[in-house]
Amino acid sequence: MIGLGKSGMFDNLNLHERVYLYLRDKIVHNNLKPGSRIDYDELMAELGVSRTPVRDALNRLQIDNLIEVRPRSGTFVSTPNKKAIEDLYNVRKPLESTAVELAASHLSEESYLALLKEAEQAEAELGKGNPDLFFAHDRNFHRTLISHSDNSRLIAIMDSLEVQVKWFGIIMTKNLDRPHRAIEFHKNIVTAMQAKKIQEAKRLMEMHIEEVKLDIMSDYPTE
Repeated sequence: MIGLGKSGMFDNLNLHERVYLYLRDKIVHNNLKPGSRIDYDELMAELGVSRTPVRDALNRLQIDNLIEVRPRSGTFVSTPNKKAIEDLYNVRKPLESTAVELAASHLSEESYLALLKEAEQAEAELGKGNPDLFFAHDRNFHRTLISHSDNSRLIAIMDSLEVQVKWFGIIMTKNLDRPHRAIEFHKNIVTAMQAKKIQEAKRLMEMHIEEVKLDIMSDYPTE
């Protein structure tokens, strides 16, 4: 039983939720590779659970677009393709641009300074070849702006995209130049927001999301 026992990280959640989060994280962190076949019996043996929580978890992962069921073939981890990436980021770009505008009136000077400090720390770790802090900074940067938008609809939509954004974000670190460029955008966006240059901050956010989209799309063939 891996990660689900009494000492596991999801102990305070029910079994179905623990199985879902465990499998979701294995996919997002590429421990279950895109295109790999998912075997119910192997998962049940690995996790020490019955078929029902595994089936429920896989149903939710299919809704997240992290797995796909192929008729007469089985269940597989989804393989990102250019169309899926393009669709996600074309939706994400205007939403995050709007979040910049809405969040500007809610963020404190302390919040701006904290985001800049975090960006610098992540950049320093990247310089050592360690991308882990970048992942945390990247998601915190975007979540901070979204949560401070004070717009429940925007927050809900972005929450629904969160898993795939995180998945593609990890894919993005195949080339460590990309996270460095992302951090530079983050710092410039925060600086523009601090200076109340909201249109400039929105433009930078749109450029940032577009660049991430094109970078990730370049890694995958058209299907």
